[in-house]
Amino acid sequence: MATQYLAIVLVLLAAAIEALSNVLQHKAANSGGHAAGTSEASAVLGTLKKPLFLLGFLLMVVGYAFHIASLGLGNLSVIQVVFVTQLVFILPFAHWISGTTIAGSDWLGALVVTVGIASFVTFSKPSEGLDNATGLRWFIAVAGVSLLCLIAILIGYRMHGGPRAALLGAAGGLMNGLVAPLTKGTIDSAADGIGALFSSWFIYVTLIAALLGVLFPLMAFRAGPITASFPAVMSLNPIVATLLGMYLFGEVLQGGAFNIAMMIVSAMVIFVGIVWLSRSKAIAEAFEERQPAREPASEGGVPSTSSHERS
Repeated sequence: MATQYLAIVLVLLAAAIEALSNVLQHKAANSGGHAAGTSEASAVLGTLKKPLFLLGFLLMVVGYAFHIASLGLGNLSVIQVVFVTQLVFILPFAHWISGTTIAGSDWLGALVVTVGIASFVTFSKPSEGLDNATGLRWFIAVAGVSLLCLIAILIGYRMHGGPRAALLGAAGGLMNGLVAPLTKGTIDSAADGIGALFSSWFIYVTLIAALLGVLFPLMAFRAGPITASFPAVMSLNPIVATLLGMYLFGEVLQGGAFNIAMMIVSAMVIFVGIVWLSRSKAIAEAFEERQPAREPASEGGVPSTSSHERS
């Protein structure tokens, strides 16, 4: 039990650090305009060189390290749900660092998420499970999630606006839900030493999945309003991680029908809070990619709106 509490503390630290990283990187991306005619690629490269962005990236790495440590000690079903507190931490950081105005409804949404997470952790009593899964189960899990992501992306790019953003967001949530169990498998392979770690497929597949887990949400946030993509990105992550934890590591939800029913209710409360916060200006500014301004096509044309205005 003490180990599980330590894992929760570590993932809370990871969530806070990742939230700070998001706010800093967003501030770097939006500070200092680019000269007229600058290509988007040049603007991105310019952002990557900014000290504030590099600090945010360094914090992202530190946060991931804490996340890895928490996965090594705790159960996936608990760790990934608690990691959703990243949304709550973003609000004060966005206010203190970027001067974003936080509405009362934002704090109420954060309270809903926090209560849902606290309730889930209280009633969640997963068994310890196995250290790792068989190769066949890993193949089915990785191939299954990858196929679902591919389908979501292919269908998404046949659509526009909100539907496209939602499907790309679903791909992001699915992939990030896979990253957590892959990380847990990588930790187990590292127990036999550095040589075993780098000779195992785990670390390479985990790195690829982690990169895709960053790319897919960015694609979703650029494709349409964050209100369409954000719930899928944030809610599918813990759902997929929990299901894969049961399938791969034999984690079983214990405590009887009442506890399981309360966990389902808690998950629904968390989802409501996520949807609520998807309408927050602070959350939008922390997660959405800034869109480059476009000149009007003709005289009297209406300038293009930013991604935040589309929300």
